[in-house]
Amino acid sequence: MQSFNRILVVLDGYEELPAGGEGLPIEVTKALHFVSDKQESEIFLLSCGYEKFLHDSYYSFGDEMKELREEHCRRLEDSLARVAGQLRDQGYQVQSEMVWAFPRYEQIVRKSIDYSVDLIVQHTRAYAKMARAFLTNDSWQLVRFSPKPLLLVKDRAWSREPVILAGVDPVHSHHKPLQLDHKIISTALGIGAQLGGAVHVLHAYAEIGRPFALPDKVLKAHEHAFEELLADFSLDAENCHLVDESPVFALQNYEQKLGSDIIVMGALSRSRLADVLIGNTAEKVLDYLDSDVLIVKPRSIT
Repeated sequence: MQSFNRILVVLDGYEELPAGGEGLPIEVTKALHFVSDKQESEIFLLSCGYEKFLHDSYYSFGDEMKELREEHCRRLEDSLARVAGQLRDQGYQVQSEMVWAFPRYEQIVRKSIDYSVDLIVQHTRAYAKMARAFLTNDSWQLVRFSPKPLLLVKDRAWSREPVILAGVDPVHSHHKPLQLDHKIISTALGIGAQLGGAVHVLHAYAEIGRPFALPDKVLKAHEHAFEELLADFSLDAENCHLVDESPVFALQNYEQKLGSDIIVMGALSRSRLADVLIGNTAEKVLDYLDSDVLIVKPRSIT
């Protein structure tokens, strides 16, 4: 099962960081839930600073702007140092780094590879004054291009015994050679065990989307594929859900029905199928889920 011993936490330097437990940003607090051994695990704090008007190429860049950029970078470094110091005081192994980078997501991906992390944690607090925190372009690009598991967190705290919902599609012919569904469930079970939570698996299909297929034949095909997938895992039958509904609505409905804290989904990035999977399902769902979302990738690209 997936374990996260090296975790990269991306801190937002453009907002006053909401505090989680013990005065830490909530993305840090949630990352710490995955640390079972402080000596064997390592936390990497990253702040990617960039402002177009403070960059060298900006047409009015001069000495005054250089001072503003230095002040801006110092503020980011001070924020990182404060969080890193709190974690070290608690016995965690921590590294912190501030980089001047655009686009930010490219630097985040690069650092995740340089640090050989098992997980990236990022907050989706863009447009926080609105009712929902819609994903920034950086978050979307991370969904597409990050080779590492990506946890997109919201401000809502997890339950004492978190509910993890894994969304799978065993009928998707392109998933089988990549074992993406297996990795989704394995990851969900791993974090469920680590966080002491319950794991549910959802496979949703829309029969209405296949008007020329016989209903019984469609149902049997999905039942067979779902049962074949679940046979490789030890899951309670009541926690396995086969639903005749579009994946978009099914995820939203079961999120509310189960009170899920984390939804585990897959993404086929770095391939011609990226737009199909991300554009068709995740793009319609990610901005409208109240749960945190853990994006995993096929084994062949991680």
